[in-house]
Amino acid sequence: MRNIYIIFTLFAVLLLGNSTKLFAQSGQELVDICGMVAGDATYLKDFQIKLEAAKPGEEPPRAAHSLVLSKNTKYRFSICNSKDFPGEAVLQLYDNNRLLGTNYIVATGKSYPTFDFKCTQTGVYHIFISFKEGQQGMAVALLSFVERF
Repeated sequence: MRNIYIIFTLFAVLLLGNSTKLFAQSGQELVDICGMVAGDATYLKDFQIKLEAAKPGEEPPRAAHSLVLSKNTKYRFSICNSKDFPGEAVLQLYDNNRLLGTNYIVATGKSYPTFDFKCTQTGVYHIFISFKEGQQGMAVALLSFVERF
């Protein structure tokens, strides 16, 4: 009888010990969260980014992606950060060398989870994603269709 109590106690300790482990967010979980943040927009594409911290004196790392956007279309860009990393993502949309949109306003220091872009010319656009102050981070950027205008 005593052996049964010992076995039961060991089993309970193993079971409870394993249930307290924390699991990191996966890229797919961030995509799902970002889909909810995008609201009623239609998912088109996601960009999963994981960057290491910048070394002292170096330029902060950034991810770059190119995409084709269509004229007379309103798009929504959403960005969601992993809670497992300290970095807060900054998404910037460029046409050649001109900044067209971002989720971070430098003048106010405020970040937004989404921003909309009304495309007036079909062409190749570039998005750059980095983390504030060159911190290590993981994030998902989502491109969604809002409407034709």
